[in-house]
Amino acid sequence: MLDLAWPEVLVIGAVALVAIGPKDMPKALYALGRFAGKARRFAENLNRALDQVSHEAESADKTTKDNSSSPSPPPQ
Repeated sequence: MLDLAWPEVLVIGAVALVAIGPKDMPKALYALGRFAGKARRFAENLNRALDQVSHEAESADKTTKDNSSSPSPPPQ
């Protein structure tokens, strides 16, 4: 992911505190938390959808293999 160490997070926090100010910092952190939650839910939904599509494709492949390996009825 981002691979941030604690000293880097502290520097980012200090810069944000100076830039945003202590008065508006809770609002900014709340907005950041909401954004992170939405991004996490989006990623989970995307993973779930891709897994479902993959599973459906595997099932379809298995079905076509089973149908092609079984003997077909004799022509009339």
